[in-house]
Amino acid sequence: MTEDVNPAMSDTDEETKLESGEDARKIPIRLTLDKRIDLAITVVIVLFGVFLIVEARDIQDGMIPDPITSRGMPFLAGFFCIIWGVILGVMRLKSWSDLPGNLVPGEGHEDEEGHPSSWVRVFTILAITWLSVWLLKSLGYLLVTFFFMVLVVWLMGKRDWKMLILFPVIYTLATWYIFSQTLQFMLPLGFMTPFFRSVGLVP
Repeated sequence: MTEDVNPAMSDTDEETKLESGEDARKIPIRLTLDKRIDLAITVVIVLFGVFLIVEARDIQDGMIPDPITSRGMPFLAGFFCIIWGVILGVMRLKSWSDLPGNLVPGEGHEDEEGHPSSWVRVFTILAITWLSVWLLKSLGYLLVTFFFMVLVVWLMGKRDWKMLILFPVIYTLATWYIFSQTLQFMLPLGFMTPFFRSVGLVP
């Protein structure tokens, strides 16, 4: 009677073993996140929170009475960064010895097939955002927001007319009505201001 001898596991076998559950379609865990870099980012977040609080102390109160004051949001953001930064740091240090070495399982998954991530797309959207801000006063919120949404949806790979045209139209009109008519915010309308003023939609 002979005993079965298991051969040494290869890297592929180890990755397969790391899969959670029986679903072979799940992406295996890969040790790609450096503990030191992760902890350094956490420290930067805490220091940024401290910076916000220190700088916010010099912000002057506004002319309109405000219970939160002009310093309220920077203070809240600073405390949020400090508290969650400390919590994340403690969690990282607590799990530091769970795995040997400097690497831990990376967060997230591989790009979806057919939809790879692209730095070009990201920076294009940033450029369109800055261009939209620059054109907001002259062209107005309605036109700028509509074309901004069309370009962003197109860059995200959507070609269906409902997502490419109908969604930007509904989003633009809905947000304009909520902020301009309901909340009474003065959104710029550009060259269309005289028309909207003539029909009584803006003062």
